[in-house]
Amino acid sequence: MSALSVLIIDDDAGHLDATAEIARRLGHRVEIAGSGEEGIARLADGGLDLIVTDLVMRDRSGLDVVAAAAGGPEVIVMTAYGSEEAAPAVLRAGASAYLLKPLSVELFRKTLATVARRLRGRRAADARPDSDECFAGLIGGSPCMQELFRLVRKVADSHATALVEGESGTGKELVARALHRHSPRDGGPFVPVNCAALSAGLLESELFGHEKGAFTGAYSDRVGRFEAAHQGTLFLDEVGEMDAVLQAKLLRALEEREIVRVGSNRTIPVNVRVIAATNRSLKERVADGSFRADLFYRLHVVRIALPPLRERAGDVALLTGHLLEELAGEHGVAVPALAPGVLARLRAQPWPGNVRELRNCLETLLLTAHDDRIEVDDLPGEWGDAATPLSGPALSMRPIAEVERELIANTLRDLDGNRARAAEALGISARTLYRRIKELGLSE
Repeated sequence: MSALSVLIIDDDAGHLDATAEIARRLGHRVEIAGSGEEGIARLADGGLDLIVTDLVMRDRSGLDVVAAAAGGPEVIVMTAYGSEEAAPAVLRAGASAYLLKPLSVELFRKTLATVARRLRGRRAADARPDSDECFAGLIGGSPCMQELFRLVRKVADSHATALVEGESGTGKELVARALHRHSPRDGGPFVPVNCAALSAGLLESELFGHEKGAFTGAYSDRVGRFEAAHQGTLFLDEVGEMDAVLQAKLLRALEEREIVRVGSNRTIPVNVRVIAATNRSLKERVADGSFRADLFYRLHVVRIALPPLRERAGDVALLTGHLLEELAGEHGVAVPALAPGVLARLRAQPWPGNVRELRNCLETLLLTAHDDRIEVDDLPGEWGDAATPLSGPALSMRPIAEVERELIANTLRDLDGNRARAAEALGISARTLYRRIKELGLSE
């Protein structure tokens, strides 16, 4: 496991020293802070991979630390006062994990190992150079993805609000991060918020912050995500799930470029670029009255639509190669080979969960593969035997050469003429494919 740069925050000196010692023995570089305020101040210096913070402290809470770290290092929250309600609230706020004290050394070790794997994979993706088929973590050689890359590059250099639309799993947050990374705000924070994961009251506090005493449990002032994203980008995922009252407050924040914390009358100016995302049609929600038309038009300055994976099946082979390399790095294993026919099966699936579903499937195959090789038999049994989209009447009563010609032509079309990738997708050697292209009269 790679060594992490870890900050431990706890106002109990005994727990602080014990937790720091555990992390050091596991090989990590450790700093300590004896209060929430001191820990939050240390965040400004940067260079941290992970924060491990107590939840209940005398000055600032662990949730304050999570908010302050938004868009930066991962955060593990620990507490001696666990409850059924606390864990979901901590995780919804953006923490990576929630652990009970006294810490289990084995559980702590496994949690740190998971964070290290995730960081390794993320850094590998970030370090991947942009190319014709890869842009800021987005992958695709199909015409629709090439057009998406062109649009993101063009929009990124502006300060315009953008609305990213697409089905779940298509990569809306990746587009938002690409817009941030290639914008003048790249040096500022990228702060994501999942609007569907929080109730209206919690989401208001999450976005705008709150003052001490604003409501039961508000033991200290708290910086909201708008303030945390100052000079950077705020990503509002599933923005269509906001209720009407919060929509009005968001509209005011966008128009006035200032926010008011819950429990306060003081306005706070913010310089934030907002990128919103939705997996539902906001136009339809405006039509049925569940989403404000004025907020829709304020968010819809630039619209970026992501194609579902089923509409770019030619990218499955390319995605599979990149994702397996990334997952192998996360898990510290070798990249497995693919048996002939595996890619054809992957391309033939409808992938209702899109790239996220493909990634999850590949992770399962990676971890269960025998002899570092994924076989056709390793694929889910419910997928059946069809290795190509040709089936039924489309295949019956037709000469084999005609069907083969159509299959090869369609595969080359889907892969924009890339013969190496077409051979891989068809489960044959490149030499065999070149020979059949010539024999079937497909060569130019």
